[in-house]
This record gives sequence, structure tokens and C-alpha cells, in this order.
Amino acid sequence: MAAEIPEAEVQACRADPRIVLVNVKRGVAAMCGTRKQSQAVSEHLPRIPLKEVLQLPDIARALLFASREALPRTASPREIERALQEVSGPREELLTQAELFARRGLLDKDRVAQIRAGTGKYDMARDGMELAALFMRQASALKGLHPFTREEIEKLGRTSEWLLENLTPNGARVEVKKKERSPAEDARDRLWTLIVRRHQHLRRIGYYFHGDDFEQITPRLLARAQSAQGGEQQQEPAEHAPVDGEEVEQGTVGDDIVQQGNP
Repeated sequence: MAAEIPEAEVQACRADPRIVLVNVKRGVAAMCGTRKQSQAVSEHLPRIPLKEVLQLPDIARALLFASREALPRTASPREIERALQEVSGPREELLTQAELFARRGLLDKDRVAQIRAGTGKYDMARDGMELAALFMRQASALKGLHPFTREEIEKLGRTSEWLLENLTPNGARVEVKKKERSPAEDARDRLWTLIVRRHQHLRRIGYYFHGDDFEQITPRLLARAQSAQGGEQQQEPAEHAPVDGEEVEQGTVGDDIVQQGNP
């Protein structure tokens, strides 16, 4: 369902999914937790998609999982060292083979010599990626002339690329680039968008049955619980943080109900 949302309508999720899950479960349980309550909603608010409202807790659980998967993660020294060991042997074997091919005229001598030049971990990772690309590019011409399988070469390329993303060459200035959303980030944002859309229905149910008290019954997605000292409930100023260039519509749930002609 979330995957069907048009890309232009997907909202970036900057919410704490744990709070979202608690508030969604609380609101659904309060308004649709029993068969009698669900029947009352269907009778009084037939235009509310009740089935979509009842799915909110499960979608919120999915958001919690997707948010964990989307968290940026820094590679540990142990992981980097393990990857370097995986690259070291195949890189040297493939480079030795490439130098033999270069002497036989099957590969460009200068290109292979350039790969051999340089030392250090970053250079080793770059060599691995360039060698994998070179052998894949010349696969037809080199077929049957070396013992390396396509899987071995592709694995060297993947591991080397991972190392390049997690290593910084000595003395180099790191350029921060805006990257596209990862699949996990895309899933997170789509699930969040789906929740925001459907939670409006739950809030309308709360407003219909409880009037101005609906804020306590069906809290906002990012509302925080009342403090132990009896302080006022802390709430985020909006259901979601606006995406770059996005305008946040103003209005209340009550206004939405009147505009749509609901009782």
C-alpha cells in the first residue's frame, strides 16, 4: 500500500517511531477497540474507511522496523579489517594475472601499471574495484584464459566498493554529497506518509464522538505523554516536519469534518 504512493507525495519521516506506535495504538484502542465501538463508527461515520484505521497499529510497527533499518551506521574497525582481508588476496591474484595479460597485449599496460602503483588501504580497495571493472569489461576477450569465476570478480568489486565508502584516503578532503534515499529510507518515508494520511480518519472519529476532548482520546502522532509532575502534555507543533519546499496546510480536524459534510 505504501509503495503505491506517488513519489511526489511521499513525506520525509523525522518522527520518533516509538512515540508514533504508542499514540496510534492508544487512539485505535480507544475508538475502535471493541466490536461495539467499530459498529458505532460504521453507523455514524460511514464515509470513514474503518478497515484502514484498524490497520494503523500494524503499519506503525512496520514503520518502527523500517526506521531501525534506515539508521545511518558507521563501519567498525573490525568490519573494515575483515573486508581488507577479503580484498587483499583476490586483489593481488587478479592484479598479477592482469600484468600477465598486459605483457601479452591483452590488456592496456599503462592502465594495469596505474592500478599497481600506490600503497595503503584506500589504494588497495580502489585497486580491487578497478580490477573487477576491468575484468568484467573484457570478459569476452579473456574468457577461458584465467581461473577466476564471475562470482569471485563481482564479490571483489562489491567488497572494494564498500571499503571505498567507509575509508578516507590520507590527506583527502571528504566531500559530503547528498545521496538518494536507500530502500530502507524509502520504505520508512512511505510508511510514515501512509500513517499520516490514515491517522486523520482516526482523529475525525475521536472528534465526532468526544468533541473538544478528542485530543486526549486520539492524540497527535507525535504527542508526548503527560509528565509525572502533572505538567501539560507536550506536543510537536505539527504532525510531521515539512519536507524541503513543502507547505504545511493549516486547519483543525473539526474544520475538515465540516468541509467534507460529515455529521
